[in-house]
Parts: sequence; structure tokens; C-alpha cells
Amino acid sequence: MLMTLFAVGLGALYLLVRGYAHQTADTTYDQLLRASVLSMADSLQLVQGKWQMDMPYAALALLEQAPRDRVFYRVATGSGALISGYADLPPPPDDSRQLYTAAYQGGPVRIAWMERKVAGPHSAESAVIQVAQTREARNALAENILWQGTLALIGFTAAALALAYWGLQRSLFPIQRIERELAARNASDLHPITAPVPEELDTLVHSLDGFMARLADNLDTLRLFIAEAAHQLRTPLAALHAQMEVALDEEDPAEQRRSLVAVLRNAEKLSRLVNQLLSDASVIHRSNVKQFQPVNVADLLSQAVHDTVPQADPQPDVRLRLPQSADARPPLVLGDSLMLREAFKNLIDNALRHGSNEHGHIDIRLDADDGNWRITVSDQGPGIPPALANTAFERFARGPNPRTPGAGLGLSIIKRVVDVHQGRLSLSNRVGGGLDAIMTLKAAPHDA
Repeated sequence: MLMTLFAVGLGALYLLVRGYAHQTADTTYDQLLRASVLSMADSLQLVQGKWQMDMPYAALALLEQAPRDRVFYRVATGSGALISGYADLPPPPDDSRQLYTAAYQGGPVRIAWMERKVAGPHSAESAVIQVAQTREARNALAENILWQGTLALIGFTAAALALAYWGLQRSLFPIQRIERELAARNASDLHPITAPVPEELDTLVHSLDGFMARLADNLDTLRLFIAEAAHQLRTPLAALHAQMEVALDEEDPAEQRRSLVAVLRNAEKLSRLVNQLLSDASVIHRSNVKQFQPVNVADLLSQAVHDTVPQADPQPDVRLRLPQSADARPPLVLGDSLMLREAFKNLIDNALRHGSNEHGHIDIRLDADDGNWRITVSDQGPGIPPALANTAFERFARGPNPRTPGAGLGLSIIKRVVDVHQGRLSLSNRVGGGLDAIMTLKAAPHDA
């Protein structure tokens, strides 16, 4: 596209130079034609009612500067009677132009003319003087001017291209320096760019540094996740393998059944661990994307209860309380519905595994709270020891009871989701036993 525009520009400049060359040539030789006509008019006299003219040398000498051209002239009375010259020379046009172009003797000619009036014995007499010249000299002069102009245009264009190329190379040098630095790095080197750059590239370099910093954080998170997942999966897989070997070696059907039951329980634990690891990975990925839209918290809570509670054994008493006012605005927040549903499921699952008993129940409440929506999950379990309060949200953090099933990922998943949505999460022991897990999310604007 740029080369096309450049070529069009050069073509336009060439046409301008060509037009200027022909205009200059015409102006130069038109002045000579005018001077010749004036010289001949000065030599024309009316003597005793008859026109007489001695052809002046100067009239034709002016046109000798164009030796390749032929010159024609015609002097006639106002009535058209020939006084001297070529009778068939094309007459002047009807308009008032003193210079015109016509065809004569098989070629184009340029003609200048004027009318001379002289007072006679009875009335004023007039005569018409015409001088014509072929165009060879004009065309040669125009071609010479065009050639010189074209050479100047080519030289100017070459200089402009060289200057533009030099400027482009100079302006691209800092970018090429950054390119060389990045090309020399290994795939894991994401430290900030150290190559010096001009002020104009500061914003670009800062953006690249910020991007690489975020990428480094994501890679660190991924490496940590892989290392921890491998560590967490290694133990249950080894236990499962050992229990299967024991079951295969048992000859007593009752003992073999007990071994298979243990295998089944460990398989369930392993399945839960894998599901939580996948949930954690999904939350990590979606937290970097952040495609938020208005979502209904009440609907997500209901779905989370429906997905979580039927899997619990024994079936617990779960009480879900949602806003019932008919004129209340819907409980909307700006967020990722999949992330929030995972957080709610883990919040409920955590209460079911750590805070339910045969005679207790789980309360789940959704309340408006000063421009926010507050989700509270209350259980009747032992609560959380003060010593574990600061580490409860860390990944793979386990409670004080090692027999309680779980992978230690639930609260860390919830915390990440809450942080991404710029909410708040708190755990507080209840008076008389139990734990309140409170998640607070900012309500969506009314026009969202």
C-alpha cells in the first residue's frame, strides 16, 4: 500500500514537471512571436491610401533562435486583401486571443497576431499582421526542461529515500536492540528488559516487562501446582497400590472384602483430590482471564447445594435461606459464574466434612449488606483452632483431625475466587461451637 502511494506521488510529480516544462517553453517562444508581430506592425505604413511594408530584419532575426522551426507570416487589410506573406495562413479566431494554435502545411503552428489601425485621408484603415512558427523548438525546449526536472526529481527522490531509510533504521535500532536481547534469552528468562531505550519506547518496554512479570507469576504458580499435585498424588497412589496387593494376597473372603473396602475408600479420596486439583487449576486459569458478567448469587448457591449435598453420606440437614422479598432487587454480582459456583461448592463441602454431625445442621444464608451480598455458611463442628487461623487459606493446609477426609485445597480455592472478585472472606468460631464462614461480594450496579 505504501509503495503504491509512493508510485502515485511520483507519477503526479512527473506530470506537474511535464506541464511546467511545456508552459515554460510556450511562454518563452510566445514572447518572441509577439515581438516579431510588433516589429512588423511598426514597419507597416499607409502611403496615399496604399499599404506599404519594408520587412524589418529584426522581425525575423528574433525567431532565428529556433533554427529548426519554419516561420510564416501574413499581412492583410481589414477586408482580407493580402498585402504580403502567405495567403492561406489560418485567420485569427473570433475571440480576442492574441495567440492561438492551428494546423498549417501538415503540422501544428503557434500564431501571434495584432490589428494595426492608421488614419487615412477619408477614414481609418486597418491591417492584420500574423506571424506563425512551427513547434519543433518549443518541444525541444520542453523536453530539455522535462529531462532536467526529471533528473532533479530522481535525485531528490533518491535522497529522500536514503534519508527515510536512514531515519527508519535509526528509529528501529532500539527495537532491534530489544529484539536481540530477547532472542538471546532462554525460555525461562523473564526478567525485565535492560537494554537502553528512548523515552518514546518507555511505555512499550514497561508493558513488556509487566507482561513478562505476570507470565513469570503464572509459570511459578503452575510449577508450584505441579510439584504439590505430584507430592499429594504420590502418597494415595502408593497406598492404593499396596492395598490392592494385600487384597490380591488375601485368601479369606472376609479379609479380602475389608481390603477391597479400604481400596474403595482410598479411591474415593483420590478421586476427590483429583477433582479438587482440577478445580484449583480451573480457578487459577479463569482468574487470569477475568471475563466477568452479572450473575445471580441465589441461583449459584442453589446449584451448589444441589451439586454438593446429595453426595454426602449420611445425608445432612442443610438449610438454605435466600431473600424472599418480592420487591427486592435480584442478588447480582459482577463475576465469573463457574468460579463462584466452585467457591460455593467448596464452602458447603468444607462445612459438610468438618462441621456436620448426626444431630447438627448446616445453615446457608444470603443477605444484603450495605451495597454487598453476604454469604454465610454456619456449621456445628469443632471450629478452627487459633493456631491454624493464619494458615487455613494456604493450599494443602489440613485441619487438626487427620482422619477427616479432604485434600486441604477447599479454602485456598475459595480464597483465590474471593480475591479475584475483590471480596472478603473470614472464618470465625461461634459461641457454643461451630464455625461461620462468611464471604462478602460487591453487588453489581443496577444498570449492569
